[in-house]
Amino acid sequence: MSINPIELLRQKVSSVLLNTPDGLAKEKSVLLSKFYPIFLSILVTKPNLIQKLKYVIVPSLSDLLEQNDQAKNVLLTNLVSGRLTTFEAEQIINQAIPKCLAALTSEAGNDTPSIIHYLEQYADSIRAYVSEWAVALLTPLGLITSLSASESNLINTTELVGYKNYLLLFIFGFTALVLFILWLL
Repeated sequence: MSINPIELLRQKVSSVLLNTPDGLAKEKSVLLSKFYPIFLSILVTKPNLIQKLKYVIVPSLSDLLEQNDQAKNVLLTNLVSGRLTTFEAEQIINQAIPKCLAALTSEAGNDTPSIIHYLEQYADSIRAYVSEWAVALLTPLGLITSLSASESNLINTTELVGYKNYLLLFIFGFTALVLFILWLL
């Protein structure tokens, strides 16, 4: 059985990036823990970005966000905590992206469909870790879908139950009306 992609990135990427003597290990760990689900959700939503990022010599956060500087700045501001600056956070994320792609390729295979299949197996789990502010920021840009598969299924089931209740009420009402008319005759 394969490992959850977020845990995979923590093991393969965080372990490398946190192994520096700069005293910012806690801040970096928090940053990466917030970033991984966002990164993976974007890849699930926009699979073409996987190939794009692989072909860029040094893929960056700007490449991931399709050169949207405003979204990048808001994202960085919300990801930063402690003593990290947004500049340092961006540098760490830029270092993490190629390592994340390498880890995903190593786990799932080199081709995009294999990576997407791997990520889709864990889509609900990944989505559960994405902050609401990130969903609100990235959904209008088409970088993250707003609903997970289970939430979407729940909404569809609820709509179906409501429709069935309406239909049963209509049939019951119609039957009562017919019986009332027959009683009057």
